[in-house]
Formats: sequence, structure tokens, C-alpha cells
Amino acid sequence: MSNLDEQPFPRAPLIAAILVVGLTVAGVGATRLGLISPGVAEASNATAVASADMRFADRADGGVVVTVIDDGERIIPPATGGFVRGVLRGLVRDRRAQGMGSEQPFRVTEWSDGKVTIQDLATGRVVKLDAFGPTNRQAFLDLMTPPSETAA
Repeated sequence: MSNLDEQPFPRAPLIAAILVVGLTVAGVGATRLGLISPGVAEASNATAVASADMRFADRADGGVVVTVIDDGERIIPPATGGFVRGVLRGLVRDRRAQGMGSEQPFRVTEWSDGKVTIQDLATGRVVKLDAFGPTNRQAFLDLMTPPSETAA
């Protein structure tokens, strides 16, 4: 016989655990139903420094054609641009879930406070790219640069 068989399980930790789980479920449910709002992000006074609307299309060879509206095309070669592909995959998945197509472009914006975002103009979803580090942030800024400037 173990010591647990002789003594009952302490009630206080059991009640505390049930309360924590119950409050968590109730909080998530209330948020999902719109009864409470999940906090508001900090307001930013940043202004757009540069912005470009882009469409992305897969190529047969595995590359990606990036069409920057009013500024030509760029190519992401096969087996490169993993971060760009990953971000786009998530944004496109959201569009498909909402029954939307690829007509609307994505907008990449560099802000005066140094941040970079990509916005899906179809769904309104915004991804803050600087949160993924300077190299990944730069991958999208490079797409905003005309091809003649990247070759120089």
C-alpha cells in the first residue's frame, strides 16, 4: 500500500486547478463570443515611408514571380526565399478559407519607425515582418527595390 492510499488527496490544490481551468475556458469563450475584447495594440504615430502593392505567382520550375504594381517583375528562384514563401502561404490560406481569390494584391510597407508590414488587401490581415528578425524583414524590402538597383 502506498502513502496515497492512506491519506486523501489534498482538496485545496484540486479546487485551485479546477478554478484555473474553468476561468481560462470561460475567458476564451467570452472573447470568442465578443463579450469581452482582447486588448488593443499600442497606437503608432508612424507614417509610411515606402509602400508597394505586389502579386505573387508560382512558376512551373518552383520559382515565384513577384509582380510589383507599376514597377515590373522580380523572380524568387527555386529553393530560395523560404521566409517569403512561408508568410505568403499563411496569407493565401486565409484567403482560401474565406473563399477569396488572388485578384487583390498584397501591400508591403516600410514605416517611419523602421517597422515593415505586409497587408493582405483582400482580408485586411497585417503581418509585422520585423518581428521575425532583420534578415527576414529585409527579404520583403528587397522585393520593393527595382531590379536595376539590386544589380548595382
